[in-house]
Amino acid sequence: MTLSELFTTLLTEIGWNLAVWLPTVVVSLLFIRAVLGVRMRELTQEIEEHQTAAIGAVFFWVSLGFSLLLSRTIADPSPAGSGSWADAFSWLAVAVLVTLLLFGLGVFVVFGTLARRRRESLLVYIRREMRHEHNLALSFIMGALFLVPVVVTYHLTLS
Repeated sequence: MTLSELFTTLLTEIGWNLAVWLPTVVVSLLFIRAVLGVRMRELTQEIEEHQTAAIGAVFFWVSLGFSLLLSRTIADPSPAGSGSWADAFSWLAVAVLVTLLLFGLGVFVVFGTLARRRRESLLVYIRREMRHEHNLALSFIMGALFLVPVVVTYHLTLS
C-alpha cells in the first residue's frame, strides 16, 4: 500500500466514522432529553455530580443500536439488491420503524406494568427510577428491549 493509498484509506475511515458517530450522538442526546427529561445544560451535573449511571447506560445502548443500523446502511447500500442509496436509506427507515415499534411495545408492557403497580404514568415512572433513583438495572432492561430488535432487524430486514 502506498502512502497516498494509506492516507486516502485513513481519511475515508475517519469520514465514515464521523458520518455514523455524529448522528448517533445526536439521537442519544435527544433520547435522553425526551425520555429521561434531562436538559442538555443539566447533563454534566447528572453525570458528574449525581453520577446517574442510568444516563450513561442509556447513552451507550442508544448509541450502540443506532450506530449498528446506520453503519449497516453505509456499509451495504444494497440490502434489497439494487445497490442504490435510496434503497439503503429506505431500509434504514424500515429498520428504525420496526425497532421503535417493538421497543415501544416492550417498554409499554414491562415498564407500564411496573408503573401501574406504583400508580404512576409510564414516563413519570421511567424518569423517577432512572434519573432520581439511579436505577441502573431498569436502564439495562430498557437497553435490552431496544437492542434485541436492532440486532434482529440488522440481520433480517430486507436481507
